[in-house]
Amino acid sequence: MIMKKINSVAKIKIILGVVLLFGLITSCNSDKSTPGFTYFDDMYRSPALKAYQPSHLNPRKSSALIPVEGTVSRGYVPYDIPNSNEGYESSKSDIAVPIYFSDLDAQSGKELYGQFCSHCHGDKGDGNGILMQREKILGIPGYGKDRLPDITPGSIYHVIMHGKNNMGSHSSQLNYDERWKIIKYVLKLREDQSAIVADASSAT
Repeated sequence: MIMKKINSVAKIKIILGVVLLFGLITSCNSDKSTPGFTYFDDMYRSPALKAYQPSHLNPRKSSALIPVEGTVSRGYVPYDIPNSNEGYESSKSDIAVPIYFSDLDAQSGKELYGQFCSHCHGDKGDGNGILMQREKILGIPGYGKDRLPDITPGSIYHVIMHGKNNMGSHSSQLNYDERWKIIKYVLKLREDQSAIVADASSAT
């Protein structure tokens, strides 16, 4: 009886030893590109498909469905005024200005202005940003009415969307609301610059 128990324990030890040895052998895989055996391999290695390539995964036989014509991203606001001299002149009519623009706090755009505009146009909107001071870009206008007498919120938005002269488009860096916040702050700086010029003129 005792011998039977010893033999059973020995068998269990042998089985555990074999399992352990098998685990050690399989874990020492010379192929460094794979970790060895995996459990539920179909979940571990999900198929990588290119967008819109032929696939059996949906009824239309495509790995992704093409958006319905006219579909726009959530939060996207179309801007149809063309990037041309005529389009710029048309933008001055402010047809693209949202209703909430008049209620925006000018200070809400200050931080964004510092990130995207001040290096050229200056912290005060005088056209004397760090790139101007280092002569990397010359001829940057200030926002005062003496320098840019006919700009409007709509024309500023047009320039942000399409760029103008040395300034490139910033439409990809700023979302719809951020653009209008910056414009509100630019108009504040415009008033500040215009007041400075007026004070200088009255002093002389």
